[in-house]
Amino acid sequence: MEQYFVKETIGQNKFVIDDIESYKHIVKVLRHKVGDVVYLVDDTESLFVATIEEIDNDNSNLTVTVKKDNRVTTELPIGVTIACSLSKKDKVEWITQKATELGAKKIIFFNSKYSIMHWKHNVVEKKLIRLQEIAKNAAQQSKRRIIPEVVYLDKLTELVDMKEETNLIAYEESAKQGEISLLAQTLQKEPRSIMCTFGPEGGFAPDEVDFLNQQGFLSVGLGPRIMRAETAPMYFLSVLSYKYELTVK
Repeated sequence: MEQYFVKETIGQNKFVIDDIESYKHIVKVLRHKVGDVVYLVDDTESLFVATIEEIDNDNSNLTVTVKKDNRVTTELPIGVTIACSLSKKDKVEWITQKATELGAKKIIFFNSKYSIMHWKHNVVEKKLIRLQEIAKNAAQQSKRRIIPEVVYLDKLTELVDMKEETNLIAYEESAKQGEISLLAQTLQKEPRSIMCTFGPEGGFAPDEVDFLNQQGFLSVGLGPRIMRAETAPMYFLSVLSYKYELTVK
């Protein structure tokens, strides 16, 4: 059953879905009819079962009767931010989609010295709108309760203002040196929020790593193998899911 986000708080047993994109997808694309059921998530992250009661094609909206669903949230028990240096267009979109499916709460893209892609200032807003829409669709598909925020930073140094309780940098030199246990040790502390920063295809410049280390970012390895720029964040999110959702304590 499909899920849709609504911007309002659902407080009564009837609700009007007047978002044009949701209307088109429900009525025009999937051809739902009166009596069909979908899920809704409101701005309080509450889940509802919604039964279509009336379809108003003239005004492009539909009225549903709703019942709150108290099933367990699908959100990770830890707030996760992944910060990735800019990659090629398709990789940026892929990272946004898959990171959303794997539970990231915030997705940051930033410029770094070895980035092969750079965004001009006049295209940033358009690109963020596109990426936010990808995050929304992925969140609906994966039955998330929130839509991750997608952020762009023009400079790596601006990451300091976005720090979480625990902050890491995935650095391939740490992996080569066998510093794998540092990640496990960090996760044993069970932080409430965590950020991990990932370099571009060419990796981080040494001075960038030094800067982040000085700002409290711990360099960690993600296993003995060197992963692609778009693979490493997904590996990290999977590790967190195993650690905090799947491991029996």
